[in-house]
Amino acid sequence: MPDTAAARRVKRRDFVVVSTTQFFLAFALNFMLVFLPFYVHRISTLEEAATLRWLGLIIGAAPAMATFGSTFWGRLTDRFGPKGLFERGMLSHAILVILMGFTTDLRLLFAIRVVQGFFGGISTIGLIIVAAVSTEDEMARRMGVYQSALTLGQIFAPPLGAMAAAAFGFRGAFLTSGLMLFVVCLFCHLALSRIPPRPKQTVAAPIPRLQIWLAWLVSLVGTMHIIFLPSVLPTILRGFEVPESHGLVTAGTIVFAYGIAAVAGSYGFSRLAGRVAAARLVLATALGASICQVLLHFGMDTVTFTLIRMVQTGCAAGIFPLILAQLATRSEGKTIGFINTARFAGNALGPVAATFILAHSDLFTLYLVLGVGLALASVAHHLGSGVPPKRPV
Repeated sequence: MPDTAAARRVKRRDFVVVSTTQFFLAFALNFMLVFLPFYVHRISTLEEAATLRWLGLIIGAAPAMATFGSTFWGRLTDRFGPKGLFERGMLSHAILVILMGFTTDLRLLFAIRVVQGFFGGISTIGLIIVAAVSTEDEMARRMGVYQSALTLGQIFAPPLGAMAAAAFGFRGAFLTSGLMLFVVCLFCHLALSRIPPRPKQTVAAPIPRLQIWLAWLVSLVGTMHIIFLPSVLPTILRGFEVPESHGLVTAGTIVFAYGIAAVAGSYGFSRLAGRVAAARLVLATALGASICQVLLHFGMDTVTFTLIRMVQTGCAAGIFPLILAQLATRSEGKTIGFINTARFAGNALGPVAATFILAHSDLFTLYLVLGVGLALASVAHHLGSGVPPKRPV
């Protein structure tokens, strides 16, 4: 019995360590989010239109490549210990971020972002470590905490990164981000226990492929709900007649407010998973996000719009950790990696879909398409979750 209690304490400590590591990892990697476009303009020798095209490629390269990298890292954890892979990924990030600070060629900067995006899939390893150190009863709550730590890092890093670039220059800001990655890698190396490779077959009956694909789909559309707004905020604020001089501050306030709501939703709905079936919670959160998405059209001013958006984002943020909690204890690393690709794909597709729809229609159509899309995906996922698993051969 004492050995069992000691093992639980070690696993609890490992969970705290990996969640803390993911917070600082997300913080360091999003540190450059605000100043990177300004850096691209600074080093570019091209005309404005060509510079903008390169800027889009450089920013979009990382989330696009992370879609492929996530599955790759998940497969590796079925063969190698996830702790060592996690550390190597962070070390690679640190080197690449520092190299960006000494890069003055847009093509080379794009190439670095492509490689960085591939290594960005290491958040999959963190998810696998959380699954390895958690019981089935703890899974939903801990997945929610882990996702909240990641989101908090994404929220607080950009404004501080902008301040660092203003104070130390672009190169100093890149070096600061790289140093943070080195430190967090050392912290992980010293504090995290050795985690064995994930067993190839952990359950008697595999999860049906249809259920995995439906889980991926609802995670994808849910992520798009969270990420789409900044790309169309200038148009929305013009509709509210916000003066151009106040546009940046208003946009930053809105994004910060719904970012906090996303953290609260991710954690709060995961806590409910012990009392309500995860499948029902996924359906409820997705339908709630869908309804609020359409209600955004009826926001009368920036205050009501932001309040509706906070509820909508809080619901949407609860989807991903609940999906993982349903599958993690019955899945191999490659399956967890595949589900995690939905988050990266949603990050890439959200702004593209929003701007494309708005370019050819209006805001109400955009809200309606996203709302109906998530509602249909969640209903299909709920029905697909009832498919009985195949009998093992």
